[in-house]
Amino acid sequence: MKTETTAPLRYGEYLRKSTDDKEKQVLSLGSQRDVLDRLHTNHNLAVIETIEEKMSAKRPGRPGFGRLMTLIKQRKINGIVTWAPHRLTRNVSDLGEIINLFDIGLLKEIVTESHTFRNNPMDIFMLGFHGLQAKLENDNKAIDVKGGMVKCAKNGIYPACPPLGYLPDKFGIKGARKRLIDPINFPIVRRMWELMLMGTHTPYQILTIAIEEWGLRTRTGKIPSQSTIYKIFHDPFYYGEFEFPKKSGIFYPGHHKPMITKAEFDRVQKMLRKKTNARPIKHYFTFGGRCLHCGECGCTIVGMAKTKRQQNGNVHHYAYYGCTKKRGPCKQKPLTEKEIILNVETILSLLTIPQSLHDFLMQWVLKENNKQFEAIDGISDSNKKALDFNVKKKDGLIDMRASGLITDDEFQERKTDLDNENARLSQLVKDADDNKVTWLSTADKLFTFAELAATRFKEASPELQRGIMISLGWNLAITEKELDLSKEDWIEPVKQIAKKLNEELSTLEPLSPLENKNKIENLLESPFMCSLLQDVRNSFIKNPDARWFPITETWKHDKEQLIE
Repeated sequence: MKTETTAPLRYGEYLRKSTDDKEKQVLSLGSQRDVLDRLHTNHNLAVIETIEEKMSAKRPGRPGFGRLMTLIKQRKINGIVTWAPHRLTRNVSDLGEIINLFDIGLLKEIVTESHTFRNNPMDIFMLGFHGLQAKLENDNKAIDVKGGMVKCAKNGIYPACPPLGYLPDKFGIKGARKRLIDPINFPIVRRMWELMLMGTHTPYQILTIAIEEWGLRTRTGKIPSQSTIYKIFHDPFYYGEFEFPKKSGIFYPGHHKPMITKAEFDRVQKMLRKKTNARPIKHYFTFGGRCLHCGECGCTIVGMAKTKRQQNGNVHHYAYYGCTKKRGPCKQKPLTEKEIILNVETILSLLTIPQSLHDFLMQWVLKENNKQFEAIDGISDSNKKALDFNVKKKDGLIDMRASGLITDDEFQERKTDLDNENARLSQLVKDADDNKVTWLSTADKLFTFAELAATRFKEASPELQRGIMISLGWNLAITEKELDLSKEDWIEPVKQIAKKLNEELSTLEPLSPLENKNKIENLLESPFMCSLLQDVRNSFIKNPDARWFPITETWKHDKEQLIE
């Protein structure tokens, strides 16, 4: 039996307000202060020191609580005044330390609003009970919160703070707050993805441009760290999915607006996985970075810097490009940067279409697109009818099972077949609709590229020159010092369209007279031109996931800024 002591009691006051959301309903520090003032006034308590803390008690390691325990061990105090036992502890480690101080006689009593715990078996038992009860509440809340977060994820809502470019809906229902577009950062981050897809800049260069030129900042107004760019380019949230929990391998489709497509995300992942030398870049090669390969052996074309010093003191710097020859002997000779530029300028000049014809061309594309998709629309309508019929069959199947006309095994087998067929039909309908929109968007970018590329290339920086060249195709080769575009099916028909239009336009007066407008429309609707357009369309439809002419997005932004 523990013996009572007549030693005077000296108290330490302890007030704690958790920053944890699960304890938001707990009294504020000010309210706790009022309770403790009333306690030590009513009981005439000698308070030596007051400790206030804003920290969760779920785990040990609170500095304020540690200070309180030290004061007891140093015998400066032998009592505690606090609002309730769960203010002191919500974990077993801290609870054990308090009970141990009672056992060794250093702690005499704990005064709370509802009860005073003294050094006797029943009070210590009740103190332990209250402490374990607080821990149980905490553990149950953690389970509830995790379950709620999983439910959120299944409903398509990312259960955490969204990445840069998005904002949580502060006014939404708690637990179901949507992820909204950040009106300031969304367009900036989108441009960062576009710049990465162009292949003209490194991730760090893109981040520098976004910060210094576009004003990218975090939600708190700070400059993003260097790791931010890689977090952005590796986050599937931007194409409409998210992983939860992190590193679990479990992905959920999100209901937020995607910033990019899945194909664009996959392409960036491939670009980031490319092997690079660890050495710092001493010279920027306009057409380096694996954007060209050898037409003979398939090896990468790399840049080489050469310096020529003349006897008269003049120094000349040259950039050459040649095959690495890593796969064996290759007969292809190096060529200069000027030769590549001349190659690109020649090709772009053959693709140039007058800007005044853009609207005519888009009307032509829309009209021909509708013709081409008449048959596809018929097939799509059939698929939609088949899909509706399958849905009715599935409803009937459920009624049959409810009536006991079929067994569980038969129901599950037929349901699986119907679900698979519905998924196939839904994808066919979606692909048909997507192809229409994709081709119209690509055609608009194609004509914008054909109008501006030749002029922009001559005035562009090395990075943009590289971006314009990459827009010609993703399989660019050098053969006999010539840029080989034979694998890009769209190049030749566009050349012929541009040639025919330029020849016809040179014979016409300005397009304002009605007769000249009719001549242009008749030319575009001729079988020869429609056949060429069909060839161009087919070459792009073969690659529905490819991102064509990313450089035109940059020109669009430049034009918008000019208008503003």
